Amino acid sequence: MSTAASESTSSKVNTILHNDVSFIWRPRWFLITRFLAVGGVAAALVSSRFVFRIGALDYSALWLLMGLLFLSNLLYSAYYRFSCLSIGCPDSNYNVRLTIFTITQISIDLIILTLMLHYSGGATNPFILYFFFHTLLASILLSKKAAYIESVAAAALFSAMTILEGSGIVTHYTLFGTTPYTDPLFISGMCFAMTSALIIAVYMANAIMDHLRQHQRELEHALNETARLESEKSRFLDVVAHDLKGPLASIETMAASNLAVFGDELPSQVKQTLERIPVRTGQLLLLIQELLDFSRITQLTDVQLEFKQLHFLPIVTATVEMYMNDALDKNITVTLNADPDLPPMMGNKNHLERMVGNLISNAIRYTPSRGSVKVKVTSQNGMLVLTVADTGIGIPEESIPSIFTNFYRAKNARKMDTSGTGLGLSITKAIVEKHRGTISFTSTEGEGTVFTVSLPSVQR
Repeated sequence: MSTAASESTSSKVNTILHNDVSFIWRPRWFLITRFLAVGGVAAALVSSRFVFRIGALDYSALWLLMGLLFLSNLLYSAYYRFSCLSIGCPDSNYNVRLTIFTITQISIDLIILTLMLHYSGGATNPFILYFFFHTLLASILLSKKAAYIESVAAAALFSAMTILEGSGIVTHYTLFGTTPYTDPLFISGMCFAMTSALIIAVYMANAIMDHLRQHQRELEHALNETARLESEKSRFLDVVAHDLKGPLASIETMAASNLAVFGDELPSQVKQTLERIPVRTGQLLLLIQELLDFSRITQLTDVQLEFKQLHFLPIVTATVEMYMNDALDKNITVTLNADPDLPPMMGNKNHLERMVGNLISNAIRYTPSRGSVKVKVTSQNGMLVLTVADTGIGIPEESIPSIFTNFYRAKNARKMDTSGTGLGLSITKAIVEKHRGTISFTSTEGEGTVFTVSLPSVQR
């Protein structure tokens, strides 16, 4: 139940993240504000014609442009509503489609705005300030590069309009005299344009921030819930593993005792069955121990508090010696090379022993007879570097991205040894990261694998 809840919460986190990104990318509210803009343009044209009685405008062209803006917005809205953009396209081109859709809207709007300004006074129209809205929207809805491109396009359109009108190539529709700053209509228009531009800019910025703050709160709550459920799952796993470990150990002991006492008197089939019991229970005990170790290591958020200054080489040396008999049984050569004067490090001795042991035991386990395992410890740029290189079966290319995934085992590893749990490398990676280090590997199937661990040392 805890696992299901955790998966549900993780799904919620992904949904919130997707919605958060979608809010930045999806221009739904942009479509709504464009309808408001159409209404504003219509009101401005009616006021200019019948209230202020400005006769120098080309009203036919302006009404045509307003109709074009309204029609384009209807088409945008229909496409957005009935395409997968409003709900999220299932393919990988979702953001690309949204970007193209948004760029198309902003670009066409800039062209229509430029033409409207041209037919209503050009650069002397106070509403040239509205160019800033589209650059602001571009900076919110698009990538940095695309936003700069749109701003350059807006500047180019405005400059072209001004230059063409100033040079007489196109007609300039005069709204004011040679001293517009004394014209009451210009003064009131400029004040209205500036005030409305500031209010709209503040509204847009606040709308964006309110949505983002709400998404952030939901995300923080979901992440906290995920952390709580993960902790509960780990504790549950710990309890279950402990409860299973005792009975399994008893079964293993009883089976071994019966074999030792009555083995010679038992029928061969019964004896073979009893001999398999310790093997199977041993595999289960190994899995339980791996689960316990994984749970404890991943649960330790303050593992650094248990760190002590220590020397890494003795840990590696002792671990190599511990697995030497396994290597000899398989006729595998194990060598250890180390720099003579390695600096100390801060770490947890038990965890480091487990990490080194996992790497060396895996190298021996998956290296065929007469192969070799080379262990090396060096100091480079303030880091202790451990490399474990084998001439084993290697890792198939398709398995490389999943090699540190919990419970994952490559296909060739499963064929060679069926007793693995798939947690060894997950535990190893977790220990390395708890020690603020990095782990990487290179591998060629059929030729071998080299694991490299870098851990920060104490600077002398």
